[in-house]
Amino acid sequence: MKVTKRISLEDLGYELRLLPEKVSEATANVLRLPWFEESAKSLCPVDTSALLSSIRTEARGLHEVAIVAGGGGFTNPRTGREVDYAREVHDGTSRMPARPFLLQAVLLERERYLREMLAETAGMI
Repeated sequence: MKVTKRISLEDLGYELRLLPEKVSEATANVLRLPWFEESAKSLCPVDTSALLSSIRTEARGLHEVAIVAGGGGFTNPRTGREVDYAREVHDGTSRMPARPFLLQAVLLERERYLREMLAETAGMI
């Protein structure tokens, strides 16, 4: 990917001072992670769709986002209880094999994340 931007020598100092802010903004834009969430939903095992519906992204800090499943007030329509079994489905139990839909989504989409981050950062600089 080639990105070219002409900057006069007089403006170079100003542009360099803006760089941390631009990189921070680019990071925030890319960290919305819609494709991670979509990928996790496509890989999630479905019985009642409650676990699938509970998959979401949550901001954890300025430059930190998590893909989360379960909890968050989502209830299973069959039992009426909160979806509290995401970890057991994802990691497996002694009676059930692991179905790591969140991890698979991250592994499948990490290259895309890197490309998006580079493109977004390059576009802002």
